[in-house]
Amino acid sequence: MQRAFRCLGCLPINLRPRLGNLGALRGQKLQALICASGLQVPTVRLRDYQEECIQSVLSYLEKGHKRLGISLATGSGKTVIFTQLIDRIEPLQNGATQTLILAHRRELVEQAARHCANAYPTKSIDIEMGNLFATGNADITVASVRSIMSGDRISKFDPRKFKLVLVDEAHHIVASSYMDTLQHFGLVKSNESGYRPALVGVSATLSRFDGIRLSDAIDHIVYHK
Repeated sequence: MQRAFRCLGCLPINLRPRLGNLGALRGQKLQALICASGLQVPTVRLRDYQEECIQSVLSYLEKGHKRLGISLATGSGKTVIFTQLIDRIEPLQNGATQTLILAHRRELVEQAARHCANAYPTKSIDIEMGNLFATGNADITVASVRSIMSGDRISKFDPRKFKLVLVDEAHHIVASSYMDTLQHFGLVKSNESGYRPALVGVSATLSRFDGIRLSDAIDHIVYHK
């Protein structure tokens, strides 16, 4: 099964120099170029603590907890961990399989897209950021929180189709734009019933200095290193 790349930011970084100025390419044309390049997707090998972190998240989810936080020091490979979570978390009982990754900076959005491209060569990946518009139907959508909350852009994302929402640099998660996004996916209230995705926030420091409580969005810190 061939891999559908929808934007240049999704490309593994080692392929970009071969493509030159091809930022306007999308969909099938870009996919065909990648296939012709003979790109080999590398295998990701997790460190022991990364696997331990993933197992902790899965354990809490099995107990019914939905809003989880992970605290990992800079350089610990947090992007690797949360992208690896995507296939470890089972679809919901209603058949929801999609994943949304939220970040607040362009470089984090592009980094997450590259990691997902490397980890999941058979999945479709969309970016929602600036003048890049996701379809709302991709296996994985990586979004700038500012863009996804602009106008009615979030309306194309059906919460019933999502099994997982991942938040990078989650110490920002209680900002209004994040909370509005979580509201759309039914994740603002910890005891809300019905089918809703799991929420996993990852940060080097899950603390704030402005008095706002992260507990408004995250119920349990499941791993710290």
